[in-house]
Amino acid sequence: MDVLAWLCAMGGLLLGGVSAFVPGFPGSAVALLGLVAFAGLTDFSIVTSEVLVLAALIALGGALGQVAAPVVASRAAGGTAGVATGAALGAALGALIPLPGMSWGGALVGATVLGILGSREGVLKTIRGLMGTAGGGCAVAVLTDLVSVLGIAAVLAIADFMAH
Repeated sequence: MDVLAWLCAMGGLLLGGVSAFVPGFPGSAVALLGLVAFAGLTDFSIVTSEVLVLAALIALGGALGQVAAPVVASRAAGGTAGVATGAALGAALGALIPLPGMSWGGALVGATVLGILGSREGVLKTIRGLMGTAGGGCAVAVLTDLVSVLGIAAVLAIADFMAH
């Protein structure tokens, strides 16, 4: 049973790490599912319910980081408030659609629509904000999710160390 548990945990971490490179796809949630399967197969002897709560909080941080990344990157690139607001609304609405990349795609659409509609500060600032949303937002979202997957792996490693 231990072999199957470790295969589930490693499979979840591996798939979570690979899927972290898809903007808007919750790789940390996939890693968390692997950890939940591991905990269930080992009767919560290594990964306790408290440890699972910690891992879930890490996964939640990764998911929130993915939604916030386009907004932060848009403002950091010098974009307008309309672009940042559109990125936030689009990312939030895209997160409700259970398809890979919808959060990031929604951020781009929202940033474009509200950036164009509310472009009182000029086209150049709107374009800078869109570039920040697309490029920087994508990079920050991927890194946030990847760090969350690694955090979940660290939680498993520490729990296993403490159990033995």
